[in-house]
Amino acid sequence: MIKKSTPKIYTGKNSLSIRWFVYYLDEKGKRIKKYGDINKYSTLKGRKAAAQRLIDEILQVHLKKSNKSLSQKIYEELENRKPTWRPKTYQCKKSKIDIFLKWMQRKKWTEDNVYQFFFEYLTKEKRVAPTTYNDYIRCITQALGWCDQQQLMEAIEKRKASPTPAAYFTQSQRTFLSNAIKNSNPNLWFFVQFVYYCFLRPRAELRLLKVGDVILEEQKILVPANIAKNKKQQYVAIPNAFFPTVEKKIRNRNPNEYLFPGNHYLSPTGMNTFGRQHRELLKELGFDTSRYKLYSWKHTGAVAAVKAGIHIKQLQIQLRHHSLDQVDEYLRQLGVSDLGDLRDNFPCI
Repeated sequence: MIKKSTPKIYTGKNSLSIRWFVYYLDEKGKRIKKYGDINKYSTLKGRKAAAQRLIDEILQVHLKKSNKSLSQKIYEELENRKPTWRPKTYQCKKSKIDIFLKWMQRKKWTEDNVYQFFFEYLTKEKRVAPTTYNDYIRCITQALGWCDQQQLMEAIEKRKASPTPAAYFTQSQRTFLSNAIKNSNPNLWFFVQFVYYCFLRPRAELRLLKVGDVILEEQKILVPANIAKNKKQQYVAIPNAFFPTVEKKIRNRNPNEYLFPGNHYLSPTGMNTFGRQHRELLKELGFDTSRYKLYSWKHTGAVAAVKAGIHIKQLQIQLRHHSLDQVDEYLRQLGVSDLGDLRDNFPCI
């Protein structure tokens, strides 16, 4: 099978005396040329801008064709299997597939965009119940399997009917794990510390931060609105205990590169890269990975802050919770209540 090539610009070594064009290989391997209105411009800047517009148009057409092909394959398989299901089962599956394909209509079929469908659309916008959410996972996984795209669901995890947060690490576990991670995977340890100290969401926020989002002179991190959990620009402090590490690691780096880059410094690390590394290490060390996760470090940091006497209002700001009641509920879910004074000072009857 011949892969279509990405459109490129032919400039004749930036010569304005020849005709420029955009070229690419189609699905049959045939070389296609497109001229558009590129050559009506008499400057390099004008031609390059026109060529880029033409490339964007070509890519949009390719995207529509690709999405249409995948959607058609899914609907064909859905209809082929229709006789094997009860009418209600078929209708439920079709309804969920319709919603998913409509949402993906103008998007690339990537792991990130599928994750956004589940996290942004179903969870945050529609606020579907855990049972409905898990039904979507089963249905969409099956549908993507029909067109050999099931790998796009690898980062999606089922939700518990009565969700409970991942367990936090105790002081002894924390000491043991910090030594183990530092020695075996320093980059993972750097990542973990952002979760612990700054309460950043690993997949949706931290991996998408850029070096320039870390404001060293103010010892804080900007969380841009497009990745923040409430879609508003937010800031978190970098505690003194962590700041020297951050400063040493990022000073003089390109502010436009990702804090944790992927294969290219201008692309982010994979959605599940650090989660997978952390999970594998926990398994190797004998931890129950159904209870302990990468997200456990956020809870561990919050618990440690409470026990260190940090005021709950300051904790609320760092957690970016909208109210003190939300912080209180969060800590209760973790099984934490600051009852030291009550235990030690409750008066006798």
